[in-house]
Amino acid sequence: MKENLKKMASFYKPYMGTFMLDMFFAFVASGIALVIPLTVRSITSDLSNGNKSMNAEKIYMIGAILVVLVFIQLFANYYISNFGHVMGAKIEYDMRAEIFNHYQKLSFSFYDDQKIGQLMSRITNDLFDITELLHHGPENIAISFIKIIGAFVILTSISMKLTIAAFVLVPIMFIYAFILNKKMKRAFKKNRVEIAEVNARIEDNLSGIRVVKSYANEDIENEKFKIGNDGFLKAKKESYKYMGLYHSGLTAFTMLINICVIVVGGVLMSNHKLAVADFVAFLLYINVFTDPIKTLIDFTEQFQNGYSGFERFMEILNIEPDIQDKEGAVELENVKGDIEFNDVSFKYNDNAHRVLRHIDLKIPQGQYLAIVGSSGGGKT
Repeated sequence: MKENLKKMASFYKPYMGTFMLDMFFAFVASGIALVIPLTVRSITSDLSNGNKSMNAEKIYMIGAILVVLVFIQLFANYYISNFGHVMGAKIEYDMRAEIFNHYQKLSFSFYDDQKIGQLMSRITNDLFDITELLHHGPENIAISFIKIIGAFVILTSISMKLTIAAFVLVPIMFIYAFILNKKMKRAFKKNRVEIAEVNARIEDNLSGIRVVKSYANEDIENEKFKIGNDGFLKAKKESYKYMGLYHSGLTAFTMLINICVIVVGGVLMSNHKLAVADFVAFLLYINVFTDPIKTLIDFTEQFQNGYSGFERFMEILNIEPDIQDKEGAVELENVKGDIEFNDVSFKYNDNAHRVLRHIDLKIPQGQYLAIVGSSGGGKT
């Protein structure tokens, strides 16, 4: 996994400037989200304590500053959504070019054992999910951790007892998430395999549709497709089961955190150990705290999709061509076009019989030659 992540990170290198700005604006947007509840706390506290300096004019001024911050946040989110997605599209472009170039280098024996639909799936469906992860992944993690750490620091400054009440369920929530996370990873990887099988079946059927219709084999082909389609549906059901448990469970934990805060906060206010303004601010920050948890939920699903696709991407790139240039190989120059075979034998794989045995052949440049023989005789 370490090597895969290192390879994944290398695709950011050509776009490091865009990536750094994307992360910067993610920090800006997160920081502004932390400012607004503090402002509410300040206004509420001053008004409830009868602070005469907090008049309508000052409130309007604070509102104007907040509007400016909203516009800054708007630009930050626009940059993330626009230029960040363009960066993801460029990374997808680079990855598609790399795997397509690698396909060109692989030997005939590789294609003998592969289904074209599966290879197409690796260069289309898989890459989309990978680039979504590469764009949104670091950004979502950065935003989430800034909000969580920032909210935690502010929450502890408001009330340590309320903070303990809010965080008491967090360890249990993360254990729950970790267990389901492993199950989701296996399920999403199986989804990739099954959809590739469906694509392979479709490609095989449509490329030979004339033969299928000529022999009236539509029912047989439908039955074959149904087997693959049923397998994909079964894999999807399993992944959605774990996804449902994951989402519903973490949403329930989020609600329980709010309930703990309301109960403990109510008790503290009744004993005059917590001001109303602090309680209001705390509730607002709990939402700031729980929102990034939901973002991390989405990121986990996104990571499973993207990383399982990247593993399949790397499976292809790690396959070495059977025929490679020797070290120090001389570049062929001044090619005239003559073709000559001297005592050539050939077979398709190690266990097959030889289709060519000790062939000698010479074709001068510009000459036409017809090679005639039965199917499987070695013409290709």
